[in-house]
Amino acid sequence: MENIDAYKKTYRLRLAQGTKKNSIEVTFPYDVVAKEARKQGLSIEDFIEQFQAIALYNGFDGVLYNFERRGG
Repeated sequence: MENIDAYKKTYRLRLAQGTKKNSIEVTFPYDVVAKEARKQGLSIEDFIEQFQAIALYNGFDGVLYNFERRGG
């Protein structure tokens, strides 16, 4: 995915703490979440409370994240 015309920033992966299942966490850039919150007309705090990140992967290199309203 090196030839994609997009902003690029590096984030470290870390083991999730306090979970029963093996899980890895990564940090989202603040600006990405702020932009999505604005699109929804929400504060960042309300957006984080009402939305979840969905990881899409299979048949292509990398992972694509979308935000989806919780329970939806």
